[in-house]
Amino acid sequence: MIIISGHASFINGKIFEAPVNTLAETLIAEKKDFIHIRHSIDGSLKSKVYFYKKGILASEEKLPVLQRVSILRYLSEIVATFIFLCRLKSQSKIYIGADPLNAFSGVLARKADGIQKSVFFTADYSEKRFGNPALNFFYQSLDRFCIRKADFVWNVSSRIYNLRAKMGVGKRNKLVPNIPSDEYKKYLKNQKNKFHLITMGILGDQFDFNNLFLALKELISTDKEIVLDIVGDGPKKEAFVKAVSELGIANNVKFWGYVDHSIALELVSKSGIGLALYNGNWSFNYFGDSMKCREFFSFGLPVISTDTHSTVDEIKDHHAGIICKMSKDEYKAAVLEIIERYDYFSQNSSELGKKYEGIHSKMIKSLEQGG
Repeated sequence: MIIISGHASFINGKIFEAPVNTLAETLIAEKKDFIHIRHSIDGSLKSKVYFYKKGILASEEKLPVLQRVSILRYLSEIVATFIFLCRLKSQSKIYIGADPLNAFSGVLARKADGIQKSVFFTADYSEKRFGNPALNFFYQSLDRFCIRKADFVWNVSSRIYNLRAKMGVGKRNKLVPNIPSDEYKKYLKNQKNKFHLITMGILGDQFDFNNLFLALKELISTDKEIVLDIVGDGPKKEAFVKAVSELGIANNVKFWGYVDHSIALELVSKSGIGLALYNGNWSFNYFGDSMKCREFFSFGLPVISTDTHSTVDEIKDHHAGIICKMSKDEYKAAVLEIIERYDYFSQNSSELGKKYEGIHSKMIKSLEQGG
C-alpha cells in the first residue's frame, strides 16, 4: 500500500498541489490502491484522507487538525498523520511525505512500526523558508532530522540533490524531477504554433509580467501572429488584465484563469514557446524544479526563463531554450531567436523531456520491490 502526503494551496476555489498531485495522477493511471493525505498550507482547507481502490476514489475522512495558529496547526498535522499511519491495518505500507512536516510524521511512524518504509520528498528548499525566526528554525530542524532518518530522500531538483549530497545523505539520495504524469501523451499529436507563447501558474508577485507585457507590445507591433496564453489565477490577475488593456495588447493576450490539468496540457501542446520568467521574489524557487518547464519539455516547447530556478541548468546544458535577465529587450530578443531557429530549440527541448520519462512510476516500482 502506497501512502502519499502533502500540503495544498486553496486559491479562488481551486486546489494547487505539487508534486503530490503528479504522484496521485500516476497511481490513478496505474489503477493502484493508495491513500492520499492532504493538509493545507495556510489552514484554508480541512485536512483530509482520501482512499483509492484501483485508482478510483472510494472514500474520504477528515483528520483532527487545528486550523488557526501556524505552529499549533503544523504540530497537530504531524500528530494526526502519525496516529493515522499507526492505526492502519495494512501490513505493507510505503509512505511518501512531501516537505519536512509530512516526512517527519512518516519517520516517527517508521520508528513505531506504523509503516515499513519512509520517503522524504523534498518539493522545495530555502535557507530562509519563513520570515518568522522561530518557525524557520522549526522547519530547518525538521528538514535536517528527516534527511538523516528517512529510508530515502527524493529531491525534485539537481540543486537540492547536490545539497543533500553535501549533507551526507549518500545512496539514499535520489533525483526525482517534477515530470508530468503520462496524461500529456494524449495530446502529443497536436500541432504546435511557434508564434503562440504560454505561461502557467499562480498570478502573484513571483513572475515578471511587467517586462513581458512591454516586450510583447513591441513584438506585436511588427508581428500580429504573436499571442500569449496565461493559464492560472491569483491575487494579481485584475492588475495584469488592466496592464494588458492599457498597453493595447488585449487582443493578443488571453487570461484562461484556472483550468483542469488536462485542459492546461492541451493548451501547452498547441503552443510554441513556454515562459518561466520568475523574478526571484520566492526564495525557494532557486532550489526548485519548474513543473511548467517540465511540461513544456514534454511537448518540445523551447523555454524562455530567468536564472531563478534549478531547471535552468538543464535548459542551458541541453540548449532547450534561452535564459534571460529580467529585461524587456532580452525577452523580445529571445522570442525572435527561438522563432528564427525553432526546429533546433524544439528538438532539444523534446530530448530533454524524454530524459526522465516515467520517473515517478519507476521510483514507486522500485520502492515496492524493496529498493
